[in-house]
Amino acid sequence: MTERNVFDAILEHLRTMVSSDILVSNPIISGERSIFTISSVGFGFGGGEGKAEDGAGAGGGAGAGVTPVAVMVIHQNIPGPDGIQIFTLGKKGEVAQAISTAAESLPSVIEAIRGSKQE
Repeated sequence: MTERNVFDAILEHLRTMVSSDILVSNPIISGERSIFTISSVGFGFGGGEGKAEDGAGAGGGAGAGVTPVAVMVIHQNIPGPDGIQIFTLGKKGEVAQAISTAAESLPSVIEAIRGSKQE
């Protein structure tokens, strides 16, 4: 197996692990509320190959970590941005702060999308 094949295999494995459901979960419906978890995801991978007089070898590995950083609650019975709540989990690191900042603009984005669908 060449170094290129090792990296291709690692990247293919990472593709199977990655989906949008990891970052923002499918909703959990509870009465008039839809509850989503928002997560931070980190990936790492490496590989290499070596040759010696008695043979050659190649290897690699990959890993991922998922950390929930926020919970978003959408109240179906409260129209507009007022019906969306974001609860951050734990201390706000850089990623959590970025998600929190993005989440603050989320209600206006959703409202704009809803408005464009009604036109």
